[in-house]
Amino acid sequence: MDKTDLFDTLLMKKISEEEFINEYFKSTTLNDFYVLNMIDTAIVNKNNIAVEEAILLLNTGYFSLFNFSKKLCELLMHSWHVKHEEIAMILQGLADPRAVDSLYNAAELQFSYLDFDDTYQFARKCIKAISRVNDANAISKLKLLAKSKVIEISNYAEKELRYKGLL
Repeated sequence: MDKTDLFDTLLMKKISEEEFINEYFKSTTLNDFYVLNMIDTAIVNKNNIAVEEAILLLNTGYFSLFNFSKKLCELLMHSWHVKHEEIAMILQGLADPRAVDSLYNAAELQFSYLDFDDTYQFARKCIKAISRVNDANAISKLKLLAKSKVIEISNYAEKELRYKGLL
């Protein structure tokens, strides 16, 4: 079975994640380095398909996501792929203080494939990820986002600050 068919089979829930991982890595060793290299190559070649593959692999739960934080932050800033929301959600789960500045910078980016989204869900995901870190830098970035010229972004940041009792 080729990789495309394998991914489709997983996405259609015809196989478990464990079966998927066993099949995907049957000719190589399952390790973080493999996916980190995939991301590096995707960045160099601006390969959005490889980014999608890497994100799907990361979402299986078989990798140490903390090891990917820096690369995910780098990917977050590139406009040539369409996995920004998924990356923000992974970073939210990590609550890695190293990701706050990237999430802050990404929150107000406009990606053409998200032009239809007048509710700014990508920005909301970035703000939620920043809020989850909950350190001084994260609070500072939320306060800056609360002053955004984009009212939806401002409202999302204010809501997080209210949850923390800071507004």
